[in-house]
Amino acid sequence: MSIVRSLRRPASSRTVLITALEVVLSVAAATGVVAVLDAVAPVAGLGVVYLLAVLFVAIRRGELPALVTALLAVLTLNYFFIEPRHQLTIASSENVVALVVFLIAAVVVGRLAASARQRAREAEDRARQATARGREAAMLARAASDVMAGTELETELEAVGRTVAEATGAAGARLSLEAAPAPRDGEVSLRLPLASRNGWLYATPAPGWQEADLRRIAEPLARLIDVALERQLAEARVANAEAARRADVAKTAVLHAISHDLRSPLTAITTAAGGLGDPGLGDDDRADLVSVIGVESSRLARLVDDLLDLSKIEAGAVDPQPDWCDVHDVVASAAAGIGDHPVELALGADMPLVRADPAQLERVFANLLENAVRFSPPDVPVRVTAAVAGGAVTVTVTDRGRGVAASHRNHVFEPFYRAGSSGGSGLGLAICRGFVEANGGRIRLLAAEEGAAFAVSLPLVEQPAPAP
Repeated sequence: MSIVRSLRRPASSRTVLITALEVVLSVAAATGVVAVLDAVAPVAGLGVVYLLAVLFVAIRRGELPALVTALLAVLTLNYFFIEPRHQLTIASSENVVALVVFLIAAVVVGRLAASARQRAREAEDRARQATARGREAAMLARAASDVMAGTELETELEAVGRTVAEATGAAGARLSLEAAPAPRDGEVSLRLPLASRNGWLYATPAPGWQEADLRRIAEPLARLIDVALERQLAEARVANAEAARRADVAKTAVLHAISHDLRSPLTAITTAAGGLGDPGLGDDDRADLVSVIGVESSRLARLVDDLLDLSKIEAGAVDPQPDWCDVHDVVASAAAGIGDHPVELALGADMPLVRADPAQLERVFANLLENAVRFSPPDVPVRVTAAVAGGAVTVTVTDRGRGVAASHRNHVFEPFYRAGSSGGSGLGLAICRGFVEANGGRIRLLAAEEGAAFAVSLPLVEQPAPAP
């Protein structure tokens, strides 16, 4: 501010000098016109020319310069054109009256012109202020639109800073929520009265820029930023509530699984273990009980693994480790673990590689193949096909079972959902969807004339060029 004041003082001196020069030149110009007309018109009538000079100065410079012009005009008219000439004395009383009347007229004209000039300036100021208020209102409206855009807070603050710079004429403006001001070189800092934390507005001055414009918008701008901060906190609370809700759903699902799906294998294992303690048990019966314990233990371990995977999926904690995968190898590896049921692989030898987690992808196809085998007749093979279209590789697993009823199609990917008496835990398809989506893909239940068909689509990613 001290720099601004130091610049204003010389500006005032220059204004006084220019005003004095205009007064002298106006009187000199009027004197020249009177000198030219002195031979053809009476001197008393030529005083009107000086009134024009007074009017000119009053309009441009105001009342005081006009008064000085009137006095200087009277003295000049007396000195050069009223007898005795080149003296400030007046020989005739008529000329005294004429000069007095002229002076009064000049003062009145000067006051009227200066008053009109003042009213015009006030009107301009009011119009300028109205324009400034309209510009500031438009700026605040744009800032409110930026704040309500629903993007990241930093992005919103950058957009508001650009809007402030355009509205105030600054070379640049930025908003910061730092604990202490940190202006850059050439910036002017202004603290924003935020409700919950410190906020600062920095502006880079430009020609014609005024800091008062910045101060006028500080408070309403702070209110807008407070709204953005409150919205951010509300979004965080909603996200936390949603995470808590999903955790509750996962807990409920686990309890549901424990109460229904874990009881059967535990009962079978407990019964078989009790039977093994019978001393009169034959070798064949003992072998059958051991087999039951083995089968039910594997089933129980698989169910526990499914529950753990579902918990990770519901909590958003799936962490795929992507790598380049050959779809044919992944499907073949998954098919090798489903037993003796025939599987027909029609994938093609030239399928492009996909970018995904191989273990999770194999788990997906293993679940799909196990479901297909469960619903297919014993001697009818499960068919697996693949195609490349729409920037993705789509692998389809088709069985020849009874299919999925229309009433169940929208729910098959929900955890613990069983279509009728299909058996199983109801987790396989939910886990498939979680793993596929975590790897950027999509799984769908397709309409099929016979059986059920599940399609897994994985996006194609351009492979890096091999190193020379």
